Amino acid sequence: MMAWLRLALGNLRANRRRTGITLLSLVVGVAGLVFLWAFIDGINAQMINNMTGYMTGDLKVHKRGFHDEREMNIALPQQWQLTEAVADVPGVDAATPRVTGHALASLADQSRALQVMGVAPEQERSVTRLDRSIVQGRYLQSGNEIVLGTGAARALEVALNDELALVVQAADGSIGADRFKVVGLFETGVKRIDGGLAQIPLDAAQSLYAFWGRVTEVAARVDDPDLLKGVVATLETQLGERGVEVLDWPALMPSLMQMVDFHNAVTYIVIFVVFVVVAAGIVNTILMSVMERGREFGVMMALGTSGSRIVQLVLMETTLLALVGYTIGLILGLAVTTYYASHGLDFTAYIQAMDTMPGLSGIVYPTTSPGRWLIIGVVVIIVALLAAVVPAWIASRHTPLEAMDAHRSASNRLRRVHAEVTANNRVLIFAQMALRSVFRNPRRSLITASATAFGLAAYLFLYGFTDGFFEQMIRNSTQQLSGHVQVMQRGHDVDLSPALRISDTASRVQALAQQPNVEAVAPRVQVKAMVANPKTSRPVEVVGVDPERERQVTRLANYIVEGHYVEPAGDGIVIGQKLADELDARLGDKLVVTAQQASGDLASSAYPIAGIYRTGSDLFDSEYVFTSLIRARTLLGFQPDQASRIALRLQDRSQSTLLAQNLNRTLSADLVAQDWETLLPVVMQMIDMTRIDFYLILSVVFVVVAIGVMNTMVMSVMERTRELGVMLALGTRGSQIVLTILFEALFLALLGMAAGSVVGTLIVAWYNRRGIDLSDIAHSFEAVPGVTDVIYPVLIFDHVWLPCLLLFICSVLVALYPARRASRLDPVEAIRHG
Repeated sequence: MMAWLRLALGNLRANRRRTGITLLSLVVGVAGLVFLWAFIDGINAQMINNMTGYMTGDLKVHKRGFHDEREMNIALPQQWQLTEAVADVPGVDAATPRVTGHALASLADQSRALQVMGVAPEQERSVTRLDRSIVQGRYLQSGNEIVLGTGAARALEVALNDELALVVQAADGSIGADRFKVVGLFETGVKRIDGGLAQIPLDAAQSLYAFWGRVTEVAARVDDPDLLKGVVATLETQLGERGVEVLDWPALMPSLMQMVDFHNAVTYIVIFVVFVVVAAGIVNTILMSVMERGREFGVMMALGTSGSRIVQLVLMETTLLALVGYTIGLILGLAVTTYYASHGLDFTAYIQAMDTMPGLSGIVYPTTSPGRWLIIGVVVIIVALLAAVVPAWIASRHTPLEAMDAHRSASNRLRRVHAEVTANNRVLIFAQMALRSVFRNPRRSLITASATAFGLAAYLFLYGFTDGFFEQMIRNSTQQLSGHVQVMQRGHDVDLSPALRISDTASRVQALAQQPNVEAVAPRVQVKAMVANPKTSRPVEVVGVDPERERQVTRLANYIVEGHYVEPAGDGIVIGQKLADELDARLGDKLVVTAQQASGDLASSAYPIAGIYRTGSDLFDSEYVFTSLIRARTLLGFQPDQASRIALRLQDRSQSTLLAQNLNRTLSADLVAQDWETLLPVVMQMIDMTRIDFYLILSVVFVVVAIGVMNTMVMSVMERTRELGVMLALGTRGSQIVLTILFEALFLALLGMAAGSVVGTLIVAWYNRRGIDLSDIAHSFEAVPGVTDVIYPVLIFDHVWLPCLLLFICSVLVALYPARRASRLDPVEAIRHG
C-alpha cells in the first residue's frame, strides 16, 4: 500500500501543472461554499443575537395566557418573587422583571406608536445590552424618565430633556397617561428597535399601566445558549404549579423564527444549485485529468499492471487531491470569512430591506461552524471520487493498444493538417481545424461544453426563481395597498402626519384621471394610530378609502375571508386576520381607534369589526386597518374634500416612474408624486440586495466554469503536444496555433451556451406552469410583503442577457492561457516528450 501511495504522490508531482489546475478547481469551489454559507449563517446569527440581546433575553416567564392573549390584566403577582426564583435556577446567568405594553407617544403635533418596556435599570443591564447603545444622554435611573431609539426621536422631532406624553390602555381597562422626560437616545443599528422601542423605569410603568407592584414578565439570560432547552424544562418543572409559562426566544418571537426558516429555505435552494455547479466543475476537471492519461495507463498495463490496480491508483491520487484541495479551500474560505467577520460586510444602503428581517442591522458579520465544513468536505470528496472512478474503470478495461491508440494516430493526422495550413492561411482554415478538433474527440468536447452548460442552466433557474419571487412580491404589494403612483403632501411619507393634507381632492382626482396610461384614481386618508379592546392594544395604520374607487386601484376586497369590505357610509372597520388573532377579536366586536388629529389633539372612536381580510403576509395583516373615507375624515378632523393621499393605478406598471416625473413638473410645490419603487422601498431594496447576493454567487459560477474550461483546454494542449510540435516544426506560426485553439474554445462555448439555454429555459418554463410549492414552509415567509406559498419562476430578458454574455466571453477568454502556452512550445522537445 505504501508503495502505491508513493507512486500516487510521484504522479501528482510529475505533472504539477495538471495537479495545480485540478487543485484550483477544488480550492475555489470549497472556498466559495464556505464563505457563502458563513455569510448566510452570519445573517441568521445576527438577527437572533440582536433581538435576544436588545429586547427579549434568552427566555421569559409569564403568567399562563399572557403571551397568546396579550391582556395587560394577566400579570405576575409581586408576592410570588419570581425574579429571585428564576435567577436561582442552574444555568440562568441573570433575571429581571418587566412591564411590557404599547403606548401612543406624542410631542406637539407629532405622534407615534411605540412598544414600551418598564425595566429595573440595574437588573436589565445584566440581561440585555440596550444600555450600551446609548449615543446621547444616559440610561435610565428612576422617576418619569424615558430612553428611546434615534429613529423614533427623529419621527417625533424630540431631543434630550423634552417631555413626551404617553397614552396607554391600563390593566383595568382605563386610559392611562403621563409625561416622561427624555434622558437618553439609543442606536442599535436595527431599524425596528431604534424606531419602535422605548424604556421607562419599572415603578413608572407600573403606575402608568395601573399594575401596582405586578409585572408582565421576568426575562432571563442563560449561561450557555446551547443548553437553553434544558433550562426552560427545569423552570417549567419548578414553577409549573404557580400557573406560569416559560418560553424560550423561538417561542417568544415566531416572526424571527419564520424569517430564519425563510432565509434557510432560500439558502438551501441556492446552496444546492451552487453545490451542483461546483460539483460539475470538479467532475469536469477530474474526468479530463483521467482521460488525458490514456497513454500512461496503456504503458502501465503493457508492463503488467492489473486494471484493479489502475483504478486503485487513480482513486488514491484523487483522494489526495480532494483532501489537499479541500484543506486549502477551507483555509482560504475561513481566511475570507475571518476577515469579514472582523470588518463586516456593509449593507447599510439596503437598510430598509434588511428591516424586514427582525434584528438585522446594516453590517453583516459572517460566522461559520465545523458542521458546515464537514458537509462541504464529505460532498467534495465523494464527488471527486465518483468523477474519477468511472473513467478509471473504463480505462482499466481497455487493452494496452486501445489505451494508446489515440496517441499513435496523432501523426497520421498531421499530414492533412499541415497541407491545409500551408495551402491557405485564411482564418476560415483555422476555424475548420478547430471544428474538426471539437468533433474528433466528442467525449472531451462534451465534458468541456457541459461546464458552461451547467453553469448557465443553474444561473437561469436561480434568476428565474428570484425574478418570479420578486415579480409576485411587486404585483401583490401594489395590488394590496400602494397602487402604482401616489400623490401626497411633501413629507407625508416620513411619519404620516395628519397635518399634511391635500385639499380640493375632487378636482385633483378628475385631473389625474385624465393623465395618459392612468386606469383608476382613488383618494385616501392614512394615519398612524392605536387600536384597542378591553384586553389589549396594538399600533396600526388606519386607511380611510372610497370603496368603489379603491376597488379599481387595489384588490384588497378580494382577500376578505369574513364579513364584507368597507362600505361607503358604513361605520365599521376591516382588519387583518393576524391583527384579529392578536386582539382575540371577532366580527361585530368593537375596537377603539385613537389617533392624533390635524389640530394636534388626540381623538378616539369605537368601530365595529365589519370584515376580516387575509393576504397571507403577517406583516400586512397585522398593520393595516381600513374604514370608510367619511369615517376617517371625521376621526382626524379633515374637511369633506380633504385627503392624505391620492393613489393611481396604471395600465402599464413600467410607466410609473415616467408618470411620476411628469406629474412632479406640473404639481404645486407642496405636492409630490411618487412611483411604486419609491413607495415600496422595502421591496426594492430586497430586490437590490438579493441581486448583490446573486452577483456573488454568479462570480463563483464564473470562476468554476472558467477553471473547468481552462483545464480542459490545457489538457487538450497537453494531449496534442507532439501534434502541435510537428505543426510548429513544419512552419505553422505560433499566432496560428493560438487562433486555432481560440476557435476551438469559441465553438465549445457556443455549444455549451446553446445547451445551457435550452435546459435552463425548459426548467423555468416547466415551473412557471406548475409553480414551486413552498406551502410546507409558508409560515417562514409570512413576514415578507406580498409573497404567497407558490412561486412561479419567470425569465426577464433584460436581467439575464448581460450575465449570459459575460459567461460566454469568460468561457472563450480562459483559453488564452493554454493557447499562449501551445504557441511557445519548443518543436524538438514537444516531439521528443509528447
